[in-house]
Amino acid sequence: MKTDLASSIGAAIIGVLLAYFVCNLFIGEIEPVTIKTVDTSVTADLVDPNIEVFNYKALNPTVEVYVGDCSEYNSYGECIENNTVQTDQGND
Repeated sequence: MKTDLASSIGAAIIGVLLAYFVCNLFIGEIEPVTIKTVDTSVTADLVDPNIEVFNYKALNPTVEVYVGDCSEYNSYGECIENNTVQTDQGND
C-alpha cells in the first residue's frame, strides 16, 4: 500500500513537470507589456443632466406608482394630489 502511494505521488510530480514544460513550449516566456493609461481628475462638483439624454418623465422602478386619476406629478413621478396624510380625528 505504501508503494502505491509513493508511485501515485511520483506520477503526479512527473505529470505536473511535464505539463509545465509543454505549456512553456507552446506559450513561451512571459514578456513585460506596457499599457497606455488615461489620466483623469475627479471633482465633487455636480452638474445638471443633459436635457437631450435625461428624460425626467421616464419610469423609475424605485418610485411608488399611484394608479388612478392624477393630473399633476412632481419631478419624482409622484402624484401631488395624493401625498396628503389623512388622520382619524373622530376617535379620542
